[in-house]
Amino acid sequence: MCDTILCLLEKVLHFPTKAKCAEVGPGFHRLANSPAFSQCVGAIDGCHIRINAPNTPHAQDYLNRKLFFSVQLQGICDSYGTFLDIFVGYPGSVHDTRVLRNTPVFVRGCYPPAGHFIVGDAGYPCLSEPLNLITPYREPWSGRVEACFNQHHARA
Repeated sequence: MCDTILCLLEKVLHFPTKAKCAEVGPGFHRLANSPAFSQCVGAIDGCHIRINAPNTPHAQDYLNRKLFFSVQLQGICDSYGTFLDIFVGYPGSVHDTRVLRNTPVFVRGCYPPAGHFIVGDAGYPCLSEPLNLITPYREPWSGRVEACFNQHHARA
């Protein structure tokens, strides 16, 4: 079963070509209701997949902050909600940043293409290398401009 899934994986999940990125960007522009997001070609986030408590000495590693056992799934989607990439398997107690730093996307710096970026929530760091990742302002103290950006970012 696993071999079959792996054979189909590249047909189902793949990053868009540079030409296709030109279609994805306007989708994020519409979602965010801001031209600042016209070069956005992905949104990244993680979720917890509930599992039974593992029968290992490290079972507590799988207990997440919501107090259930899980493994992490991190995904990148385009503006249409289509998955472009997934990464699964880290224990539920692992922070989103650690999961990101161990993904092939991060290690290889293979997405997004130059001149584009992806958006992520405050669980991720704002980065320019090895991938362009834009996150919201943590505490928009400077006033209205940062708060406005955070609203558009959340919509994207």
